[in-house]
Formats: sequence, C-alpha cells, structure tokens
Amino acid sequence: MILVICLGSVGSGRGEEVGQEEKDKRLLISDPQVIQAQLEEMQRRIQALEARGNVHQVSQGAVYTIWGKKGCPTVTGTKTIYSGITGGGMFDQTGNGVTTLCLPHDPEALPADFPTHTDAYPYAAYIFGAEYQFGYKNIDVNDDVPCAVCHAQTSASVLMIPAKRTCPGEWMMQYNGFLSAERYDHTGADYICVALNGDYFEGTRAVNADGRLIFPVRAKCGSLPCPPYTENQYVSCVVCTK
Repeated sequence: MILVICLGSVGSGRGEEVGQEEKDKRLLISDPQVIQAQLEEMQRRIQALEARGNVHQVSQGAVYTIWGKKGCPTVTGTKTIYSGITGGGMFDQTGNGVTTLCLPHDPEALPADFPTHTDAYPYAAYIFGAEYQFGYKNIDVNDDVPCAVCHAQTSASVLMIPAKRTCPGEWMMQYNGFLSAERYDHTGADYICVALNGDYFEGTRAVNADGRLIFPVRAKCGSLPCPPYTENQYVSCVVCTK
C-alpha cells in the first residue's frame, strides 16, 4: 500500500534562494505502520472535533429559577420552561432538605408498589409549600409563593449576585429582588433571590399553613464590614445572564 501526501510548496527563506520558483514536494510513504498511525491520529482529531461540537450544542442557554413569580421575565431570549409552587422543608423540623425547590403543578406519581419496604417506616422526609412572612405591594403575610423555571436561550451562564440590583459589564439582568432565607432561629435553608414585585396564588391568601417560610435577609455588622454594609439593612439581589 502506498500513500502519497502532497505538501504545499514553500520558499526556503534563505537570502540566496529569494526569487526562486516554489517547488511542490511529495512525500512517499510505503510503511503500513506509518500509514496506520496517521489514520488513527486523523480519527482521534475527528472525534475530538465532534466532542467539542456536542459540548457547544449542550451549552446553548442557561437555566435558572425565578422565585415569587408565576412566569419568567419578558427578557429577549428568555422562555418559561414551567411554572410551579415554591417548596422546601418545614421551618421547625430538623430534617428534610435545605434546598428550596420549584415544584410543578402537574406532579407525576411513582409506581404504586414503591417502595417495597423501608427500614424506618412510617418515617420519611417531607416537602411543604412556602409562605411569605412579610407584606409588600401585591403580597402579604402567609400568601403562598409561586415560582418559574426559565431558559435564557441566548446565554451560557447565569449568576445570582447578593447585595446588588444591577448586573456588571456585559451581563444582562433577568430580574432583581431581595435576598431571602429562613428566620435566624429556624431550621436553616438556602439563600434565594425572590422577585421584588412578587405574585401570589389566588384562593389561598392569608391561610397560615407554614412550611418553607420566606423571610427577607438583613445585614449584621461584625465579620461583615460596615461600611459598605449597614446594620440591619435589608439585602438586595439580582440574577444576571451572559
């Protein structure tokens, strides 16, 4: 088997050869092992390019959750994947999860025979809805908290910045609001950014069922420097994409 590889002609670069006509050079390879090695190298390069293409395709768009709203913001390129109900652990229970979740309105049940047995029956972890613990504009104490999961189709990254209401540089603002967590003497939960102009669910207003409680966060001076922070000042937040 003989493989002929044509190489583009190049000048020698030496002063005494300047002006000479370029000549095509041909490399004749007849060693099967060399040919096989070259074919394998080409295959590796093709696979690497395909892998890079797949990663690029998967990385199109950034996904985030907007807390306190029934739908996603009207920002160019942002679509609502689903709207839902904010959920988490009960404020006075030490177990369950600490992560706040956006639960869909149309849950799908597990098989009827799940689980076949458990070592701790009847104990389990639980998830509850969430309630605002303050009033502002449209919302009031004990209103249930909506949420929505959003796809920023023209972005690759999403960032929540506490204590800011604007986005840096070339980042695009999706929404801003207030930083929220559980009350300091309750079981802990994650910090989330809740939309400032929040929504609520009709028909469940002021019904105190507890669950994951949405409190605004205040700054405490000490290890947190003041200034620039201010004692007991409520903390803002913003969600940005790029």
